[in-house]
Amino acid sequence: MNKKFLIIILVLIFLILITKNIPITITGSAINNISVSIKEVTSGNVTSFIYETIVNLTDIQNISVEFTNTGSTSYTAKIEETVYIYNTTRLKMDPLAYYYDSAVFLAPGEKRFFRTVFKPPYVGTYYIKVKVTYGSKILKVWGSFYTVYYQPTPPQTVRIIPVSTGGGGVTYLPSEAGITNLDLIYPEKVDFYPGEKKLINVTIKNTGTISLHNLKFYGSTTELINFEVNPKEIYELKPNESVIFLISIDLPKTIPVGKYPFDFEIVGIEVKKGGSIELNVSSIEKPIKDEVYEKILNYEYLITELDREILVNSLKGLNTTLPEKYLESAKENLQKAKDYFNKEKYEDARNLLYDVKKDLENVVFELANSAFMVYIAPAYTPFLILILIIAIIIGVIFSVYFYKKTRKKGKPKIIREFSET
Repeated sequence: MNKKFLIIILVLIFLILITKNIPITITGSAINNISVSIKEVTSGNVTSFIYETIVNLTDIQNISVEFTNTGSTSYTAKIEETVYIYNTTRLKMDPLAYYYDSAVFLAPGEKRFFRTVFKPPYVGTYYIKVKVTYGSKILKVWGSFYTVYYQPTPPQTVRIIPVSTGGGGVTYLPSEAGITNLDLIYPEKVDFYPGEKKLINVTIKNTGTISLHNLKFYGSTTELINFEVNPKEIYELKPNESVIFLISIDLPKTIPVGKYPFDFEIVGIEVKKGGSIELNVSSIEKPIKDEVYEKILNYEYLITELDREILVNSLKGLNTTLPEKYLESAKENLQKAKDYFNKEKYEDARNLLYDVKKDLENVVFELANSAFMVYIAPAYTPFLILILIIAIIIGVIFSVYFYKKTRKKGKPKIIREFSET
C-alpha cells in the first residue's frame, strides 16, 4: 500500500512540474495578431424534386419541389415551374402551364416547399422546368414524364432526395449492387464578350459498374445570364457509356465585365457529381475571324461525338431518324460555314454557325426523347397487351353467344320445342 501511495505522490509532483513550464494563458497581444475571416457564400439547391414518370390520362400529376438555402447568406428566393408537351408535329416543346411561388426570405439552412397539380390534356411526352431565382443568382433543372391512356402497375416515382454520408458529402442510395462513379469532362474557363452566344459542352461518362438513371443537369449562375441545357434528362446511362450535355449561354450586351461562375451538378437516382465553369467576360471583343474559327473546331468535335452517340443508340434499337436528320443538317451548315470562312466571309460564316448550334441542340434533345419511350415502355406495354387480350376474349364470347342465339331463333317452332324438352 505504501508503494502505491508513493507512486501517486511522484505522479502528482511530475504533473505540477510540467504545468509550471507550460504557458496556459494567451496574452492580449497574441489575440490582437490573430485574424479570422469567414467568406460569405450565396448558394442554393433543389434538394427534392418529386413527380411520377408515367401518368394515366385521367389522373393528375403531383409535382413537389424543395429548395434549400445551402449558403451562408440570407436572401429572397422564388420558385417558378413551367410544364411543356413535346409537339410531335412541330417537333417543339409547347408550354401548357406556368406556376409560380411567392418570393420568400430564406436564412441559411432554411427550406421552401412548392407543390403543384397538373392534369395532362393529351397522351405524350411532357417536360417540367423548375427555375429558382435566389439572391442575384438563378438555378434551373428539368424533369420529364409520359402520359398514357391506361394506368399500369404502380408508377415509378422520381425522388431526388440527397442522403447525408456523414462526411459532409452527399450521395444517393443505389438501386442495385455495384460501384457508382461518374466522370465529368468540361472546360474550367470560357472567354466571352458582352452580347456573345456560345455553346459549352459537358461530357459525362459512367465509369462505374451499374447503370445510372434519371440524370438531370442542375445549372446555377448569375441572373444576368440566360442559359438553356439540352438534353433535359438522361434516362439511363450504362457502364462505360458517355453522353453530352450542351449548355447554351446567351450574354446580354449590357453585362458588366467580370468573372461569373457557372456551377452545375449532375444528379441521378444513384449518383451526384458537380463542377464549375468560369465565364470570363471581357470588354475586348474577340476578332470575328478567331471567334468563327474557334466555333468551327468545337462544332466539328461535337458532330464527331454525336455521330458516335447516334450509332450507340441505333445499336440499342432506338429510333434515331430525327437525330440523324438534325445531325446531317448540322454537317451541311458547318461545311457552308467553312466555305465562307475560307473566302473570308466571316459574318456569313457566323450566321450559319447559329444554325449549326440549333441543329446540335436538337440532336441531343431528340436522342434523349427517343430513349425515353424505350425506357418507360416495359412499364406499361404488358398492361396494354393484357387489356388487348381481355378485349379479344370478351369479343369472342359475345360472338359465340350471338351466333348461338341467331341459330336458335332461326329454328322452326316444333324443333325448338323438341330441343328444349
